[in-house]
Amino acid sequence: MTSARQRPISITSSDRDVLDSYKRLYEESTGESTDWGAFLGTIALMGLAAAGVYHLVRATRRSRQTVNVECGECGATFLMAVPTGTGRAVYTTCPECNAELVVDLGTLR
Repeated sequence: MTSARQRPISITSSDRDVLDSYKRLYEESTGESTDWGAFLGTIALMGLAAAGVYHLVRATRRSRQTVNVECGECGATFLMAVPTGTGRAVYTTCPECNAELVVDLGTLR
């Protein structure tokens, strides 16, 4: 079975200008230079958390490739692996209560 090919998303030139300005602002404020896929994935997860679809939580560094995460729903703390190359925002579920979480790794990466 072959993988589905990515299809371009058609947007107007004015929409593209707005998205470019958001990406530039994101890169200036975070100091990151990301590709479009990583940028859109991050802002989609953060936006869903801001809209209340997921709980937004911050991680604290435990080791080079692991972080502690405190669930925003039940308060349980759990360990999460963070492989090299992981983006700023990661979707996961709490192992205790199954709450859907977006973990903001911020500068921990």
